[in-house]
Amino acid sequence: MNKKHYITAIVIVITIALSIYYVFFRENEIEDRLHKSRYILQERIRNIELDRFPARLQLDFDRLRRDLATIEISKIWSAELDFDLTHPPYFDLKNLYLVTVDKVAVYDKNTLERIWIVQADHPIANFTLIDGNNLLIVDNSGQIYSLNRNTGEQNWTSIHQNHLYESIYSPLKPMQITNNEDKRLITSIIIIPLKDEMQIKDPISGEVLYTLDFDEDIYHISEYDPIDNAIYVSYGNKIGKIILEKK
Repeated sequence: MNKKHYITAIVIVITIALSIYYVFFRENEIEDRLHKSRYILQERIRNIELDRFPARLQLDFDRLRRDLATIEISKIWSAELDFDLTHPPYFDLKNLYLVTVDKVAVYDKNTLERIWIVQADHPIANFTLIDGNNLLIVDNSGQIYSLNRNTGEQNWTSIHQNHLYESIYSPLKPMQITNNEDKRLITSIIIIPLKDEMQIKDPISGEVLYTLDFDEDIYHISEYDPIDNAIYVSYGNKIGKIILEKK
């Protein structure tokens, strides 16, 4: 191999090595930095106090108020349960996961058809959806179960006696829904779950935009489902799917 070919081969090897590094390592690093930068910018914009906006921006607050007035919530289905929930409802693209003491029951989130049910050896302290179409259950003895979401079949189990557990009871708390979760919104809204009603509030003025009454006390609410624009609510012995609508 002559010197020219030797140098060409070295350049090709270095180029391939750099390409592999970029594809498998550097690209993720750049994407992570961009994601963090976007997040920081969004958080700073969202947390600017409105009275500090300069007048020259000419924000159309009347338009914001008109847009907020088009928001309402409605219940599209509800069903009675033969057990009490000890955790908020969880969901993914297809399923609704309901946790009661030492059991997890999984339903189709649109038809409420039961898909599977599994029982832990002890009361469930923590429930987490993870990648690979799996979920994790931690009971209060320290046992961890990995299950397939579609079938409930067990992938593996292990014991961790020094695990820090969450309470099996989750108090109701306000929820913010932003433009990131629902692109139909111009600005964010607040969902306030009360004893037997749910309110939508303007987070700036505190004005109640809409109220949905329930016939029994609310115990748990899920996080916001951006695919179905929905919240899953347990109240009394029922579970209900609540839709956020724009007129």
